[in-house]
Parts: sequence; C-alpha cells; structure tokens
Amino acid sequence: MKLGQLAQQLVAVIVIPLLAVPIYAATENASILGVVTNTQFATVAGASLADGTNIYDGDVISTADRGAAWVMLPGGAGILLGQDSEAQVRREAPDGPIIFDIAQGEVRFRSTDKTVVNGFLYDATIAPAGSSTASGYVEFTSPTSAIIGTESGGLLVTTLHDGGSRYIPAGATMEVRMVPSQDQDQNQNRTAKRRRGLIVLLGVVTVGALAVLAIVLNHNEGKHVSPSSFP
Repeated sequence: MKLGQLAQQLVAVIVIPLLAVPIYAATENASILGVVTNTQFATVAGASLADGTNIYDGDVISTADRGAAWVMLPGGAGILLGQDSEAQVRREAPDGPIIFDIAQGEVRFRSTDKTVVNGFLYDATIAPAGSSTASGYVEFTSPTSAIIGTESGGLLVTTLHDGGSRYIPAGATMEVRMVPSQDQDQNQNRTAKRRRGLIVLLGVVTVGALAVLAIVLNHNEGKHVSPSSFP
C-alpha cells in the first residue's frame, strides 16, 4: 500500500468518528423538550417522575390524586399538570411550538416570545393570538366538556373539522363541548393517538382574571397555581 493511501485512510478513521459525535449528540439533545420540577405523584410510561427528569418529545405525563408536574421549557415557558391529569408533550417541527395534548384533568401553561406553547383538545388547537406571550389553562369539567381560559394575553381556539375559530381575550373563559367519534373506544388514551372527535365552541365570557381563577377553583378543589408563578 502506498504511503499516501495509508495516510488518507488514517485521516478518515480519525475524522469520521469526530464528525459523528456532535451529530449524534445534537440529535439526542434536540429530543429533550424540558425538565420536570416541583413534581409529586407523577409518572411517565409508568415510571415515577423525580425533580430534574428530562421530558422528551412524545412523553405522556400522568398525575395521580393530589399530584402535579411542572415542566420547565426553554425561554421561560412552562406547562403545569394538575392532579388527576394526563397530557402528551411533543413538538411537530424542530422550530415549531411545543405542544401539550390534554387527555384529562387540567393543564396550565405559559407561552413566551422565545418558546411558543400551543395546546390540543380533541380537534381544537389553542394558540397565543397576536403575541406569542400568553398564559392560560385548559380544564375538563366533565368527560365531555371543558373550559379554556386566559390569564394574560389572548388565545385563539381553532377547530380543525370546520376551520372555525374563537378569540378569548385576557381574563376571559370559554366553555367547549366534546363530541367523541362513535367508532372509538371511550377509554382509549387520547394522547397516544389523538382522539377522534369534534369540539363545539360555546360562548366566551369576559369575567376578569380573579373571577376566572374562582371558576377554576369551583371545578376542582386541588391547589391551583398561576402560570405567572412558574419557576
């Protein structure tokens, strides 16, 4: 073998692993969406969550009675699951918003200009309107009804089946009704595969931030924390 060929092979042996390492690391890091903190009685895939646990793209978080899970996101954004709640956290595009797909219970969230947070409830998309900075919540009030409210900023709720939309201003709440698909098991995990069904948007009521909080507290006796108080 010629000396030149041997040198080329040695260079390839050294360079290829060096190139592969950062690519692999970038891929791994890209799948981490946030970190859990202040958690109790919460699980992912049946495993207990501890403070400092990474949340990966596609993770389904569940909380038990009196449980809670804070997910700290980049850029000051955050997602909080209340007790008896379940939601999948995912990202559909590398530069897209971080999404929570709520299956039951309550999710409170804060979206920022650095990290946009969107929500999914059946076939409805919940997104900040006008500005990326907004905070609010989604809470089931029965198996077939929920309320969507804002604490700061506005939210736009859009239903995929008809393209209809409704704007919720700061300090307002809106009630929605879910119509599950008749050919789907009612006990199927809505977050493992998005549950088929329609959302019926009902009236928006502007009641002020304090009254919105009172409405939420009436639906659930658990402790509620404002998204503005996210760590």
